Amino acid sequence: MAQIRLQKLLAQAGVASRRRAEAMIRAGEVSVGGHVVTELGLKVDPQVDRVEVHGRRVQAEPPQYRVLLKPRACLATLAPSGAEEQERRTLAKFLPDLEVGWQVVAPLDFLAEGVILLTTDGALAARMSRGGGKVPMTYHLKLQGKVGDEETARLLRGWKWEGKVLRPSSAVAIATTGKNTWVEVTVAEARARALKAAGDTIRHSVLKISRIKLGEISFEGLKMGGFRDLTKGETRSLLRQAGVTSA
Repeated sequence: MAQIRLQKLLAQAGVASRRRAEAMIRAGEVSVGGHVVTELGLKVDPQVDRVEVHGRRVQAEPPQYRVLLKPRACLATLAPSGAEEQERRTLAKFLPDLEVGWQVVAPLDFLAEGVILLTTDGALAARMSRGGGKVPMTYHLKLQGKVGDEETARLLRGWKWEGKVLRPSSAVAIATTGKNTWVEVTVAEARARALKAAGDTIRHSVLKISRIKLGEISFEGLKMGGFRDLTKGETRSLLRQAGVTSA
């Protein structure tokens, strides 16, 4: 394997994001070949150089990427449920290999359901840590009341959240009972409050959130709680949309 920058190795190994890895190096928490490194820029060969963090060896492995279909009433965390919280299950219930060191990317709220991304790629997790970055996500939002063309047109103009405008690439009503309406929205945002703000913009409460796609990754073929590894094509597309490069 060719030499790579030390902070990239730490990110690939899932130790930390590149930015956090750089801070760890400056703080003297990382050693190479038994010598503490405090300056950035050092390149290492993962197959030859012994890299340690707090005395524990770090070995880079190819990043892993997985999609899981999160059920409602489930915490989007990998921490096992405590004995007193058996009814508040977590994603740990559905994964047989927690020791891999998965990170949850673009999590969903307890009552939301849909596509969740799991990865050991620290760089990708860091890039998508705030709202999903630039990766488009498609949701089915259950809105109270009847939502017509005027309201969906208003959504397409965007709405404000935390000082910035969120502008979806699409917004269309797909079903209605008269009492409630399902609207399909695609926007580069993962946070439930930001999605609920869309409903506030058109004065319709968001009753339910279902994420059906994350980038090009869909729930197709999965049952609730089921998972699968991403294909190479899905991985390439996701990294491209997230703006994560191999440089």
